[in-house]
Amino acid sequence: MSIAPEVLFHRYFQRQAITPTDRQAYRGKKDLDTVYPTFRPLLASIQEALNEALSNEKKNVPEHASHPPFHFDYVDSTVANALAFRFEGCSFIGITMPLVEMLWNTCVRLSLADVVGSLLLGVPSTPVQYEAIHAVLFYTQLTFVVTHEFTHHVHGHVLQSALDSAFSNEIVDTHDDGNLEAQAQEIDADCYAAYHVLAHLIEGERRSQAVGLLKREHENVCVQDQALFSSFVLAIGAFLFVRRPASIDSSRIYKLTHPPQAARMNWIMHSAINWCEQNRPDLKVWMTRDWFQILMSAAATATWGMNGGSDWRAQTAFLQSVDGAEYIKRLDVAVKTHIQSL
Repeated sequence: MSIAPEVLFHRYFQRQAITPTDRQAYRGKKDLDTVYPTFRPLLASIQEALNEALSNEKKNVPEHASHPPFHFDYVDSTVANALAFRFEGCSFIGITMPLVEMLWNTCVRLSLADVVGSLLLGVPSTPVQYEAIHAVLFYTQLTFVVTHEFTHHVHGHVLQSALDSAFSNEIVDTHDDGNLEAQAQEIDADCYAAYHVLAHLIEGERRSQAVGLLKREHENVCVQDQALFSSFVLAIGAFLFVRRPASIDSSRIYKLTHPPQAARMNWIMHSAINWCEQNRPDLKVWMTRDWFQILMSAAATATWGMNGGSDWRAQTAFLQSVDGAEYIKRLDVAVKTHIQSL
């Protein structure tokens, strides 16, 4: 009799190869029966929907590496992180509960901000609508993170035998064990995730639910698309804003495991605009630089303080410098080389 994937998922964290430090930080599968009753049904329904989507993954996609079947689950942990690993014939995606809580609190901040309500609803939001805005943004953030980890699997970033004891950190960057190749993989995962999340949100099964929650069901399709695209930018921008920005200089930038958030958002928007060009050309024209800045300013203002009170000014200044331009050029080459190798 085959072993259920959720059992194997838990066993992965119990292996002797796991260091004592990691075993304390990552305790195994999170039992949803132990979370708040009001929180439990939503997490369970999202998990069910994502596992169904993963099980219906398109086959024979040229750029996809061979991989075992997927299973997504929550991790009982003390660390905000997202994990992609293979174990006992399964491709696993794990999201730790501290990361779920961080996303949840981020979306609470966004949903309560008057400017966010006005941008998404077209009118100032009311207390009744806070929950609806929160639901739209939270689902987008969580599916973006899961699809990012999905890309690590299908684009061959995850080793065939991922049995080491080290857990890569998707949330807090480290400065001593990264390189341009690792950063290129993260850009690849971001961009592929953005493409899939937008397709699902604007053209897929999520559209009718999100449009209904935002009270846009009686608007024309163009207005609905604009609200949905705006919700995507707000959700992803806020997800990156609440992470403490890495301290960078011309040497340290090449040792990061992830590109700076400002650079990541730039690549994500390139992917999003490419999706619009292929599927919704009017949206590409509509998403001007000014409107993008309005959305990013709203996300930053609503979530201010969650990352310790830092902003992207130092990152932006470096990326606009001569050294920053050289870094962007070299990272762009690394990204293109990686994508060509798929």
